Amino acid sequence: MAMKMQTVWTDRNQVLEAGHEFNQPEMIGVLAVSRTGSVSVQAPLVSFWVVLRGSADLDAREGRFHLRAGDWLVLEPDSRPSVYAERGALVLGVTLPSALRARIRQFTHLDLHTGRGTMAKGERRQCLRLWRQTGVFRHSGRAMPSDDVGALVPVLRHICNVQYDFRRLIDHCPGRSLRRKSQVFDRMQRARLFLEGNVDRNVRLAELAELSNVSTWYFTKIFHALYGEGPQAMAARLRLSHAAQLLTTSSLSVSEVGAVCGFENNCSFSRAFRERYGMPPSIYRMNARDLMTASANPRGSAGKAVLAFGT
Repeated sequence: MAMKMQTVWTDRNQVLEAGHEFNQPEMIGVLAVSRTGSVSVQAPLVSFWVVLRGSADLDAREGRFHLRAGDWLVLEPDSRPSVYAERGALVLGVTLPSALRARIRQFTHLDLHTGRGTMAKGERRQCLRLWRQTGVFRHSGRAMPSDDVGALVPVLRHICNVQYDFRRLIDHCPGRSLRRKSQVFDRMQRARLFLEGNVDRNVRLAELAELSNVSTWYFTKIFHALYGEGPQAMAARLRLSHAAQLLTTSSLSVSEVGAVCGFENNCSFSRAFRERYGMPPSIYRMNARDLMTASANPRGSAGKAVLAFGT
């Protein structure tokens, strides 16, 4: 059976529920979401998403992600993501049944793996050009089936190519065959996504092992070997990094930032933050604001910013 393509563009508050019409053998969905449009994938489909302009929010089984221009994600069939494009944003996506995932290698000579990354500007421009060739922007608000799938192969090859850095990591996974190594890698990648998508709470090790369908001991061993740090250490680093971002960009109090990042009380948050960044959260926030002031007024505030950071 030959592959088929279905294109859809949701724009300006339009909502699409991608259900059974996308979950058909040999059917690949090519999607665009822009300017407060949204898509909810309700069928068990592998999906790829990339933000080309602006920012977008994505909710899935792995958690909640705020994506900026250049950020991309590949998700598993049971992730069931919902994507919301913020005002002025453009998000592109591809959905496909699990059975087609194995066939991608036949015509792209590459594999598609679970994970997250960032595209450079040149890659984003090429991405937009390839999606346009599929005709995704011809109609707004409704799905358009097509048997003309000539533009699909370049799109799929481009998606696989942006995962170039994954190949080195796959070689470090256990397994006698490339297929087994890839399976282990995808499981570890999904656990890592789960940590990145749940920076608002303390994720238990048992949750990650269950998600990966392996024992806690095996999961911890492989995760550390692959990423150079244990899952608990990565979880703490991601939560503290999120806290540092909130201290810089939000008006939340220090205690509120700690609570939002899953710390039980302000003391535990301040202690962990000081160990990570060498200063209390309040001082970190003050220094960050001084730096932003210095950037806005380089002549009048340069000296003050240097003193604040002690450099």
